[in-house]
Amino acid sequence: MDAIILKSGEGRMISLGAIRMWVQEDGTHTRGTLGVAEFEIPPHAPTPPPHIHHAHEEVFYVLEGDLEFLVGTQTMRAGVGTFVMVPIGALHTFSNPTDKPARFLNTFTPPRYIHYFEEMSLLFQQSVPPSPQQLKNLMARYDTEVVAS
Repeated sequence: MDAIILKSGEGRMISLGAIRMWVQEDGTHTRGTLGVAEFEIPPHAPTPPPHIHHAHEEVFYVLEGDLEFLVGTQTMRAGVGTFVMVPIGALHTFSNPTDKPARFLNTFTPPRYIHYFEEMSLLFQQSVPPSPQQLKNLMARYDTEVVAS
Protein backbone atom coordinates (compact mmCIF):
# COMPACT_ATOMS: atom_id res chain seq x y z
CA MET A 1 0.00 0.00 0.00
CA ASP A 2 1.26 3.48 -0.87
CA ALA A 3 1.44 6.36 1.57
CA ILE A 4 -1.23 9.05 1.33
CA ILE A 5 0.04 12.62 1.13
CA LEU A 6 -2.34 15.56 1.19
CA LYS A 7 -1.29 19.19 1.19
CA SER A 8 -2.99 21.96 3.13
CA GLY A 9 -6.60 22.37 1.98
CA GLU A 10 -6.71 18.97 0.29
CA GLY A 11 -9.14 16.22 1.19
CA ARG A 12 -12.86 15.72 0.76
CA MET A 13 -14.69 18.84 1.93
CA ILE A 14 -17.91 18.47 3.90
CA SER A 15 -19.99 21.57 4.59
CA LEU A 16 -21.69 21.68 7.99
CA GLY A 17 -23.48 25.01 7.83
CA ALA A 18 -20.86 27.64 8.63
CA ILE A 19 -18.31 24.96 9.58
CA ARG A 20 -16.07 23.31 6.99
CA MET A 21 -14.54 19.86 7.38
CA TRP A 22 -11.86 18.30 5.18
CA VAL A 23 -11.69 14.51 5.50
CA GLN A 24 -8.13 13.33 5.01
CA GLU A 25 -8.65 9.70 6.05
CA ASP A 26 -12.01 7.95 6.37
CA GLY A 27 -10.63 4.57 7.41
CA THR A 28 -10.09 3.34 3.86
CA HIS A 29 -6.31 3.19 4.24
CA THR A 30 -6.19 2.26 7.96
CA ARG A 31 -8.08 -1.03 7.89
CA GLY A 32 -11.07 0.84 9.34
CA THR A 33 -9.21 1.87 12.49
CA LEU A 34 -8.65 5.63 12.14
CA GLY A 35 -10.38 8.67 10.67
CA VAL A 36 -8.73 12.09 10.36
CA ALA A 37 -10.28 15.42 9.44
CA GLU A 38 -9.46 19.10 9.66
CA PHE A 39 -12.15 21.54 10.77
CA GLU A 40 -12.46 25.27 10.21
CA ILE A 41 -14.71 26.95 12.78
CA PRO A 42 -15.76 30.56 12.12
CA PRO A 43 -16.19 32.92 15.07
CA HIS A 44 -19.30 32.17 17.14
CA ALA A 45 -20.41 29.35 14.80
CA PRO A 46 -22.98 26.92 16.22
CA THR A 47 -21.21 23.83 17.58
CA PRO A 48 -22.47 20.57 19.11
CA PRO A 49 -24.22 20.44 22.47
CA PRO A 50 -22.39 18.63 25.27
CA HIS A 51 -22.34 14.95 24.38
CA ILE A 52 -20.79 11.56 25.11
CA HIS A 53 -19.49 9.10 22.51
CA HIS A 54 -20.11 5.48 23.41
CA ALA A 55 -18.25 3.89 20.49
CA HIS A 56 -15.22 5.98 19.55
CA GLU A 57 -12.38 8.05 20.93
CA GLU A 58 -11.75 11.53 19.62
CA VAL A 59 -8.65 13.73 19.57
CA PHE A 60 -8.54 17.47 18.88
CA TYR A 61 -5.31 19.31 18.04
CA VAL A 62 -5.65 23.09 17.65
CA LEU A 63 -3.90 24.38 14.52
CA GLU A 64 -5.04 28.02 14.47
CA GLY A 65 -6.95 30.38 16.73
CA ASP A 66 -8.46 29.63 20.11
CA LEU A 67 -11.23 27.24 21.02
CA GLU A 68 -13.08 26.66 24.23
CA PHE A 69 -13.52 23.04 25.35
CA LEU A 70 -15.82 21.52 27.89
CA VAL A 71 -14.43 18.15 29.00
CA GLY A 72 -16.25 16.58 31.93
CA THR A 73 -16.98 19.50 34.24
CA GLN A 74 -13.91 21.53 33.23
CA THR A 75 -14.06 24.38 30.70
CA MET A 76 -10.74 25.48 29.24
CA ARG A 77 -9.40 27.79 26.56
CA ALA A 78 -7.22 25.96 24.04
CA GLY A 79 -4.75 27.79 21.81
CA VAL A 80 -2.46 26.63 19.02
CA GLY A 81 -0.72 23.37 19.85
CA THR A 82 -3.25 22.26 22.45
CA PHE A 83 -4.02 18.53 22.39
CA VAL A 84 -7.34 17.27 23.78
CA MET A 85 -7.94 13.51 24.07
CA VAL A 86 -11.58 12.53 24.64
CA PRO A 87 -11.97 8.86 25.59
CA ILE A 88 -15.18 6.87 25.17
CA GLY A 89 -17.67 7.96 27.82
CA ALA A 90 -16.27 11.47 28.44
CA LEU A 91 -18.67 14.41 28.31
CA HIS A 92 -17.36 17.10 25.94
CA THR A 93 -18.00 19.81 23.40
CA PHE A 94 -16.16 22.78 21.90
CA SER A 95 -16.85 26.27 20.61
CA ASN A 96 -15.14 29.26 19.07
CA PRO A 97 -16.19 32.21 21.27
CA THR A 98 -13.57 34.50 19.72
CA ASP A 99 -13.77 36.96 16.83
CA LYS A 100 -11.23 35.00 14.74
CA PRO A 101 -11.56 31.71 12.87
CA ALA A 102 -10.08 28.57 14.38
CA ARG A 103 -8.87 25.30 12.87
CA PHE A 104 -8.23 21.94 14.45
CA LEU A 105 -7.20 18.46 13.43
CA ASN A 106 -9.62 15.78 14.62
CA THR A 107 -9.13 12.02 14.79
CA PHE A 108 -11.74 9.32 15.32
CA THR A 109 -11.02 5.74 16.35
CA PRO A 110 -12.76 3.92 14.83
CA PRO A 111 -13.63 6.25 11.92
CA ARG A 112 -17.37 5.47 11.69
CA TYR A 113 -18.28 8.93 13.06
CA ILE A 114 -17.15 10.52 9.79
CA HIS A 115 -20.39 9.13 8.34
CA TYR A 116 -22.28 11.13 10.97
CA PHE A 117 -20.80 14.31 9.48
CA GLU A 118 -21.74 13.19 5.96
CA GLU A 119 -25.35 12.72 7.08
CA MET A 120 -25.34 16.02 8.99
CA SER A 121 -24.13 17.79 5.85
CA LEU A 122 -27.18 16.46 3.98
CA LEU A 123 -29.44 17.91 6.69
CA PHE A 124 -27.75 21.31 6.32
CA GLN A 125 -28.33 21.21 2.55
CA GLN A 126 -32.11 21.22 3.06
CA SER A 127 -33.94 24.54 2.85
CA VAL A 128 -34.58 24.59 6.62
CA PRO A 129 -31.68 24.13 9.07
CA PRO A 130 -31.87 20.89 11.07
CA SER A 131 -33.69 21.09 14.38
CA PRO A 132 -31.95 20.23 17.66
CA GLN A 133 -34.08 17.05 17.80
CA GLN A 134 -32.97 15.99 14.30
CA LEU A 135 -29.33 16.45 15.29
CA LYS A 136 -29.90 14.59 18.58
CA ASN A 137 -31.51 11.68 16.70
CA LEU A 138 -28.65 11.60 14.20
CA MET A 139 -26.05 11.58 16.97
CA ALA A 140 -27.91 8.72 18.68
CA ARG A 141 -27.63 6.62 15.50
CA TYR A 142 -23.85 6.98 15.87
CA ASP A 143 -23.78 5.91 19.54
CA THR A 144 -23.54 9.49 20.79
CA GLU A 145 -25.67 10.77 23.65
CA VAL A 146 -26.59 14.44 23.89
CA VAL A 147 -26.36 15.42 27.55
CA ALA A 148 -27.65 19.01 27.32
CA SER A 149 -28.91 21.24 24.55
